[in-house]
Amino acid sequence: MGHRKRPTIPSVLIGVVGIIFFFWVVMGALPTGWIYDLGVGSGTEQGQTPNANVQHIIKQENLEAFFFENQPATIIGDTFVPCPLMRLRDSGEAGEHYIRNHSFGTKRKIHTPEYRSLHYPITPLDTVVNWFVMASSYNQYYLVQLEDGSYICAYFDDYLMIPKVFQQEIELPTGYIRYSTTEEKVMLSTMAEDYEVNPVYVLDMYRDGKAPWILDKALRLIAAILVAVVCVTIAGRVKKMRERRR
Repeated sequence: MGHRKRPTIPSVLIGVVGIIFFFWVVMGALPTGWIYDLGVGSGTEQGQTPNANVQHIIKQENLEAFFFENQPATIIGDTFVPCPLMRLRDSGEAGEHYIRNHSFGTKRKIHTPEYRSLHYPITPLDTVVNWFVMASSYNQYYLVQLEDGSYICAYFDDYLMIPKVFQQEIELPTGYIRYSTTEEKVMLSTMAEDYEVNPVYVLDMYRDGKAPWILDKALRLIAAILVAVVCVTIAGRVKKMRERRR
């Protein structure tokens, strides 16, 4: 009988990186939201690129007027504070779901909450779990600083934060001021102890359900498989090239 090859440190590291990458693509923060915004156009509808009819919010004292007049609004900001609360990208994912185990002929029930609360202040563990496990299903809330120095709570697709990596100013899409939900108000009341934010209002810029969760998960899985196939193919060719040189 031949001896089994013992795994080398590089092969183990490659396997670990592969697993981490898989979680990041399928369950984590791979930005797919932009796909569903293709062709959305500009205008006054929620999630569109703001046009000339969309006003910028510059002061916290203006929030009430925007709310009661139902005016489309947006903000341009460079100071964003992550909030310890996340909400489902597709509210249709909320509730109980069943996963069938074909090997044992059993079903397992999974409950998906509409909101997920994080620690405040947000811990490094929360950030890691969100980045690799939760971000495919949830968007995070942010406090955005206005021109008067106060803050407004905004809810939008996380991929819009990519320009911050390059220290760029972000112009957010069209949204509408609404009353905060119970979960949002509890979170904002806590943050109001440290930031000048009104817990009553949220600027909602996200088109709920624009990314059907089943479709999005399938696209992510396909993307992960394609990348894995490409990497294995490249690795196989590199190995053959090395063997030929010997």
